[in-house]
Amino acid sequence: MNLYNLKVNDQFHLYGKRYVVTELDPPKVFVIVVGDVDAKEEMFDYIALVTNHTFVASSTMTKKVNYKVEKEKKRHSSALDALDEDKRNEVSRKFEAIQPVLLLEKVKNGDVKAKYELAGRYQEYLDGVTALERLSQKTLLERISRKMEISTRTIKRYLENYRNEQKERGKTGIEGLIRKNALKSDRIRSDEKPLYICHPKKKELVLDTIFIRKDEKYIPILKEVIETEFLITKKPNIQSISDSLEAKCLKEKLEPLSYETVVKLLGRINKQIRERMRNGKKAGEIYDPIQRGWSNEEAMFPLHIVEIDHTLLDIDVIDKSGEVMGRPWITLGIDVYTRMVWCMYVSFERPSANKVRKAIQHGIFLKRSKEKYNTINEWDIHGIPSIIYMDNGPEFKNAEVKRMINETLQSEVRYRPVKTPNYGGTIERLFGTLNWGIIHNLDGTRKSSVEELGEYEPEKHAIYTLDDVIELLTIFITDIYHHRVHRSLPLDTPTPAARYYLGLNITGFPEWINEEDEEYYKIELLPTDKKPYTRDGVRLNNVEYRSNELSNLVGRRDVKYKIKYDIDDISKIYLHQPKTNEYVELLAANPSADELYGVNSYRYKKMREYLRDRGKLTINRIPGSRHLKEAKAYLKDKVEEKKKLNRKEIREAQKLGFEITLSTPKVSKISKEPQVDLFDLFDLQKQQKKL
Repeated sequence: MNLYNLKVNDQFHLYGKRYVVTELDPPKVFVIVVGDVDAKEEMFDYIALVTNHTFVASSTMTKKVNYKVEKEKKRHSSALDALDEDKRNEVSRKFEAIQPVLLLEKVKNGDVKAKYELAGRYQEYLDGVTALERLSQKTLLERISRKMEISTRTIKRYLENYRNEQKERGKTGIEGLIRKNALKSDRIRSDEKPLYICHPKKKELVLDTIFIRKDEKYIPILKEVIETEFLITKKPNIQSISDSLEAKCLKEKLEPLSYETVVKLLGRINKQIRERMRNGKKAGEIYDPIQRGWSNEEAMFPLHIVEIDHTLLDIDVIDKSGEVMGRPWITLGIDVYTRMVWCMYVSFERPSANKVRKAIQHGIFLKRSKEKYNTINEWDIHGIPSIIYMDNGPEFKNAEVKRMINETLQSEVRYRPVKTPNYGGTIERLFGTLNWGIIHNLDGTRKSSVEELGEYEPEKHAIYTLDDVIELLTIFITDIYHHRVHRSLPLDTPTPAARYYLGLNITGFPEWINEEDEEYYKIELLPTDKKPYTRDGVRLNNVEYRSNELSNLVGRRDVKYKIKYDIDDISKIYLHQPKTNEYVELLAANPSADELYGVNSYRYKKMREYLRDRGKLTINRIPGSRHLKEAKAYLKDKVEEKKKLNRKEIREAQKLGFEITLSTPKVSKISKEPQVDLFDLFDLQKQQKKL
């Protein structure tokens, strides 16, 4: 996987010619043809240049990240995903030890962003340091050694392994921190049997899995004793656990396990799980990640700090047939330094980890607003932030979201202090700006209060679909908000766009992801699970997926593989193949991928529920082609039957992907002509409404 960065003296190809960058004056890029003595300097817009279909970056512009895409096979691979949790955490600890040193190297090479990252994230190593450039690597290594209780020699070895991996394979080097025997040791012997250790109070939560070479009759005994007697805060000693096991084995007429065997078995339980369950909050002080929290830290450059949050938009939205669907949710991210909108995601789905993923995905990619929405300006801001600030909602504290930010994006995640609404004021003000700047001027608005709404009836006046609202918001953000004076910005750069371009003079243009590489990140941001590969393939949420290529994986149900899935399209999943570390695409086989293409997990779940209600399915049975067609027809009839009763059923129909045919006149479409003034659109839509 490649990230690209454009700097002075970089070379690239455009329309078959080789150019060199002579000057950067954001958003302008000045270049000249290489080898042509008569060539004159040319000027390009940065976004227009890097998104041109003939643009080819040189190797000097490429930064490899710790994952790769094999373009020939178009498969994603990651040795990190082949590790169990213990070994993966070990890699993270090693990287945490060397990351300050890597940042210091960048600081000494003049990297402004690295300077602020080092000072902001590792202040504990900088006591008495007046200038980071003067801090020696030796001093920093000694301070890391004392803090993490690792010898400087060991840290140097980590650095060497990291750099060798980076040099040999063109990655960031993080896979060089994997122990050489880590992957080999994960092989499971045919005589080993899995022992799933669950939470004592939450039996559905699997804490760890260990494999034993004993008769299967020992497994329920070991499981019971470990869960109910060993993993408790009373912290019984190993001798008492051994005695309890002996008594239970004798009761079942099994040969008791030796004390040494018990010691080895308990020692194989994940150390962190062991200590968290037995030591409670005290263990949390050791293992919980340090959240440095919201401070008075000031954003120092573009993409230094981004704030993300959700809110309901003050407008009623209709579906494609004209029926009112209610208010949509919007997830926004704002770049604190520039006040530019970094990301946006609008849907009827309530706040969730999936919405956070979708919003972050929008933020890191090039947005191509001119191409998609015919905007006057380009939505310039893109790239990976140094710090992402979020609320304390469960969708933000989701473990997968935190790992995505910390490891996939290699950013730092921070959370708003509990019960401190004054924090996060920047994003809250942006919500207000969008509502009074555009939403409150649209037909169907609900305003901000009942008093302000007066006798206006938003349901009767609603004419915009969800796609229309997204388009109007994009135009407003790109062509108006980013170029409007912002009172919190300095007088010399009073607009978000001006502030952004000035900031780029400090840090340079942000790294970008090419369009052909975007699919990789889309897959990388997907949620994960572990499933066995049986003769029927992989079964996930009552859909079977398989590939002839993976027939060699057919085996025991206790051997599970990591999969990635998209809840918005259940027609396919991706399975991590341990031997090659590649992700292989598995299409739905039962029901078929064609029948499930574009079907979300919510709709499929409802189809099965309706079929069960009619006695067509047992709980675990998978609907076939005939059943699916019957379920779709049944769902549509059910929605038509109840759509007149209340709006809840109408919203249900929208989630299921059905269009409801009503007598309401068709909605007039928004003009696709170049937008000169957004408020012309308001006049246009009012005129169209009267027609």
